[in-house]
Amino acid sequence: MTTAVATQKTWYGGLTKPLAKITAKVAKAVAKLKPTRNPGGNGPIARLLTSRDGGPVRRIVNGRQTKYTGFFVSVKADFAQMPWESRQGEKPALVLSEASGRVVSLLAQPHRLEIFVKEQRAPLTYFPDLQLKVHPSFLDDLRSGIPFSTAALAPSQDEPDDRLVTLIIEIKDDRDRRQNSPRYKKKLELAKEVYRSIGIEFLVIQRAEDIFPGDVRIASSVVSWRHTAVSQMDIWAVEKVLRPCEKAAAEVVAALGDGPRGWAKLRALHIRRIVDMDLTEAVSPTTSVRLPVHNSLKIGVRY
Repeated sequence: MTTAVATQKTWYGGLTKPLAKITAKVAKAVAKLKPTRNPGGNGPIARLLTSRDGGPVRRIVNGRQTKYTGFFVSVKADFAQMPWESRQGEKPALVLSEASGRVVSLLAQPHRLEIFVKEQRAPLTYFPDLQLKVHPSFLDDLRSGIPFSTAALAPSQDEPDDRLVTLIIEIKDDRDRRQNSPRYKKKLELAKEVYRSIGIEFLVIQRAEDIFPGDVRIASSVVSWRHTAVSQMDIWAVEKVLRPCEKAAAEVVAALGDGPRGWAKLRALHIRRIVDMDLTEAVSPTTSVRLPVHNSLKIGVRY
C-alpha cells in the first residue's frame, strides 16, 4: 500500500510539474511585454499604418478562409466595401453603425497598429475591427454600460458634427479563445494606452452582452434599403413636410410618393442623415421622423 501511494504521488508530480513550467513560461512571456517608452514622453513607442486609399488595410476575403467572411457596402464609408469575418459580431456591428443617427462615418480594419516591446525584435501587431466617428453622447452611453446595439439605435441629440469623437471598437465573440490568453489581454491593454495617448477612444464589446438580435432586426429593416436612389427633389419634399415639426412616418412617405418606394426612400434618407427616424421600436406608419440639427456631415445626393 505504501508503494502504491508513493507511485501515485510520483504520477501526480510528473503531471503537475510540466503544467507548472508552462504556467511559469506564460507568466514570464507576459511580463516581458513591456513597451519601449518614448524618451520624450510617457507613452509607448508605436506606429499606426493606414492604407494609401484611406480604406481598410485588410480585405480578409481572400479565398483562403475556412469561416464565413464577406463585404458590407457602407453609405457612411463613401460606398466602400467594408470586410467582416464574423456573422454574429462584426457584421451586425456594421449594420447597427450604419443605422445609427449618432454614427457619422465608419471604417472596418482601419489601420495596423505596431507596438514596440522590450526583449522582442518584432513589434506586437494589432488590427482593430472597426473605427467610428461618433457624437460624444454615443460614447458616454457606452461608457455608462448601455449595450452597443441599444446606444446605436437611440435618438440623436442634435450634437454638432464638428465635435466628433474617434472610437475604436474591438468586437469579441463569446467563443473566441483568445479572450483567455494573458498575452492577448496584455496586447489590448497596450493598444488602449497607445490610443489614449493620441486622443482616440478604445472599447471592447461582447457579442452576447452588447448586440441584441431584436435591435439588429430593426437596424436591418432600415439598412437593407440604404442604396435606394434619392434626389434633391426628395430632400426638398421631406424638408417641406418636417420643417414645422416632427411628423409620423406615414406623412413623410406620402410626400415621397407613397407606397413601397416612398418607404424605401425614407429609409435611405435616414441612412444619409437627411432625416432622423425613431428606431427604438420597429419602423411603422406612426414612427416619429424629424429633421436633425447641426448635421453638417450628412451624405448628399448627386442629382
